[in-house]
Amino acid sequence: MTKHTVISLDLAKRVIQVAKISRAGELLFNKTMSPNKLREFLAKQQSSLVVMEGCGSCHYWARFSNTCGHKAKIIAPRAVKPYVSGQKTDANDAIGIAVASQQLGMSFCPVKSVEQQTLLSVDTSRKFLDKSKTALNNHLRGLFYEFGIVVNLGEKGLRESVTYHLDSDSTALPSMLKQTVTHLWEHYLTTVAQLKNLSRLLSSLVKQHEPSRRLMALEGVGEISAAGLIASLGDGSAYKNGRNAAVYVGATPKQHSSGGKVKMIGISKSGNYSLRSTLYIGALSVISRLPAEPKTQKQAWLIKLVQRAGVKRACIALVNKTVRTAWAMLKHGSEYQPVIL
Repeated sequence: MTKHTVISLDLAKRVIQVAKISRAGELLFNKTMSPNKLREFLAKQQSSLVVMEGCGSCHYWARFSNTCGHKAKIIAPRAVKPYVSGQKTDANDAIGIAVASQQLGMSFCPVKSVEQQTLLSVDTSRKFLDKSKTALNNHLRGLFYEFGIVVNLGEKGLRESVTYHLDSDSTALPSMLKQTVTHLWEHYLTTVAQLKNLSRLLSSLVKQHEPSRRLMALEGVGEISAAGLIASLGDGSAYKNGRNAAVYVGATPKQHSSGGKVKMIGISKSGNYSLRSTLYIGALSVISRLPAEPKTQKQAWLIKLVQRAGVKRACIALVNKTVRTAWAMLKHGSEYQPVIL
């Protein structure tokens, strides 16, 4: 038996599988609905537990369910998989989601607010344009190299090569290929301009957001890291403590214990890879600039940690501490004040 009626959703773009399980554990129905029909259905149902896998649009449907008076929860797909029986069908997936939601010790993903998703979407789009810029850069260099032209390193070297070899007097490139290179170069310049615009937009959003400005006082946290922390942690209320927040990001050791013997085997590599890598780079910049004579307790701790465990482990430890400190600052609305020696 369950405390609530459970409505499980197997989300998709045009057809959503909906299963409803009573408090007694009886399957009332399991059928497909269009997104519009699902909105009407959720609005008419009595308060229930609405569960779904973490996937595209899950945060939207979780927020919509909450506005309809339900309690929405999101489960990681890999946590649902062991509870799906039978063949791979939408109906079996919906039942598996409902079963997984009732298991003891099951962990759920926090529902992101519109503000969090906005910051995350802008940052994700910025990274997409950055990858597109790199891909175009490499593609142009590869085209030139196929005709024996080695382009100098950096954007300046690429610009000079394109300008020189697209000139009508240059014969290194076939005339039929010059038009293609011209289109690719224009696409590259457009991507660079769009990337700069999105970077400025993200910077503006972070600077206008008061909690983000407070987070940037942390060692190794800049505008991108602050945006990622806000997008992941929100106001901190979704996590019981700082350790849970660090687990969500994936900055805690992976444990392999048996017979009372505890063994730590490095970080779990789960969670938010993008945020963790950004925080790691920030931590590396902090550790690489540590003074000979520490001025704060954190600097003294880092110096001893680097001597004992090495730079990479010290970076991960600083990332862990940064996430925990950020959670406390967001949870309690406090300012970061390093302890001076």
